[in-house]
Amino acid sequence: MGDVTVERSVECRASAEALWPLITDTERLNRVIGLSRLELTPNDDETAARYLVKTVSGGFPLQYEERPYEWQHPSYFKVKRIVRKGLVHFLENTFLLETSASGTKVTVRITASPKTGLLSPVLRLQIARFLSRLLKFVSAADEQLQNDSEPEVGQAVQLSEGRFDRVADTYLDSLDGDERLAAERILRMVRAGSDKDLDRMRPYELADRWKLPRRAVLSASLHAVGAGVLELTWDLVCPSCRTASERMRALSELGQHAHCQLCDLSYDLDLDRAVEATFRPALGLRTVDEGPYCIGGPARTPHVLVQAVLGKAEQTELRAPTRPGRYRLFVRGGPASILKVSAGAAEHADFTSLVDDLQPPQAEVAPGATLRVENASGPERHAKIEEVDFPSQAATAHEVSMLPEFRRQFAREVLKPGLTLRIARVSLLFSDLTGSTALYTRVGDAKAFSLVQDHFELLREVIAKYDGTIVKTIGDAVMAAFMTEASAVQAAVEMHQRFPEFRRLSETENVLTLKVGVHSGPCYAVTANGVLDYFGQTVNVAARLQGAAGGGELVLTQTLCDAANKHDWLPKDAPSEAFAAELKGLAQPLEAVRLRIDAGE
Repeated sequence: MGDVTVERSVECRASAEALWPLITDTERLNRVIGLSRLELTPNDDETAARYLVKTVSGGFPLQYEERPYEWQHPSYFKVKRIVRKGLVHFLENTFLLETSASGTKVTVRITASPKTGLLSPVLRLQIARFLSRLLKFVSAADEQLQNDSEPEVGQAVQLSEGRFDRVADTYLDSLDGDERLAAERILRMVRAGSDKDLDRMRPYELADRWKLPRRAVLSASLHAVGAGVLELTWDLVCPSCRTASERMRALSELGQHAHCQLCDLSYDLDLDRAVEATFRPALGLRTVDEGPYCIGGPARTPHVLVQAVLGKAEQTELRAPTRPGRYRLFVRGGPASILKVSAGAAEHADFTSLVDDLQPPQAEVAPGATLRVENASGPERHAKIEEVDFPSQAATAHEVSMLPEFRRQFAREVLKPGLTLRIARVSLLFSDLTGSTALYTRVGDAKAFSLVQDHFELLREVIAKYDGTIVKTIGDAVMAAFMTEASAVQAAVEMHQRFPEFRRLSETENVLTLKVGVHSGPCYAVTANGVLDYFGQTVNVAARLQGAAGGGELVLTQTLCDAANKHDWLPKDAPSEAFAAELKGLAQPLEAVRLRIDAGE
């Protein structure tokens, strides 16, 4: 009994590179052409399939092994499904993209193996009809690119019109500028967008698409939660495929680790890498079909340029990317090698995949070189070539938690008691107010207290200007966190520069001065006193550098000071003094620099 193969082609005006992200979005494709939702069961046998799928096709129940998609960007992608319950033995879909005189020729081929020869004529007819729907989707994608139009929604919108109008007016009235522009786009999405786009709204991805500031779209999204337009969710993101392996409704649901079934990879939940803030329409405002309708496809992992199945004890050939750069060859389960692509390097390289290792650990090859990967680990796996420096569009939990509006609106969004999650790098600023004790004696408790609060307002304004957040205040001291060293140092400088004017307006002469320390490094996030806080050696060093400062001074490590001077974060005329800071808890003195910025009046 022979296999049934049907092939059709369509000419498109767009390039293969432009078409690729649209026609490889198989979740959207399957929704638009009317396929049924999938029911997934994890699969851990020795095949490459990571899930068993149940669905309905043509009115008949179907169960199959969901094997990994295979592709070479932007030339082809295909998937073969081994059917366990159904009328065929397997189904294989292949899309080919070839440069043509008009733009790109897209060929779609479907092969099926019927369990009985009597099915072949009916199966051929059904495949032909299905191909017509696929080619219609491809043509629509091409038309979308030509007209710069929105993609087809693919389903009826289930919106509560009355409630939408009420919350929309309140939401828009609370915002202005770029945030209002972002809010208008968010409301447009909620009203008419596809379920696929609304199920996982990523504010930075939307900002890049809408050409709006990322911070404005993120802020508008957070305000939308308070207004009853959106819900905030937290996705646990695999460090390899960068897709959401699990979704949480609150930070308090997080644990220490997570597991990606697709990559067979367990990973730690770093707040600045593995936990991403996403949004979806509020319950009762817009009903969203979460699906899934597909769990593979190149569009899910745009940083992956090549993917292929490694047969058991077999050798598979991959084609290196054509663009020079740094890549990673990853094999399911975690083994990986660094791959450098550069002109004039080797035209081929051999790799061996073991159970917990991939040899050699690194290689340099020419663009388009042949990579032969031998699977010596036993079971089937899949291998992929990933871009290492692919730009991130994730609004991480660490970044979101540093927004003042998040801390105001989501005070209950904290980690479970006792849980500590790592942050790879954060910049911390500690400040303290000198002379406040003498001020209380000089002007009395009430006025002195008011002046201390005014100083907090000044610092809060400067910290917000540089996208930082106040973690806590301790007496007259402030602990603030920033995403970058540049922001923290520049905030510290501006605090000192603005303090003489503060003293003048408050008529305190030189009684009050600031002492500030800044330090960056890894630390841990924890819930303390009901708020997100930080602890670890980076916190200790930052606090003690501040302790080593005198009034009007900023203290940095020598390394950070060198970087600040290189990038002009510091005033060029600030007097400085290098010294060995003997800090409690450190076995050796720390090379530091004391900078005098506020010289008094």
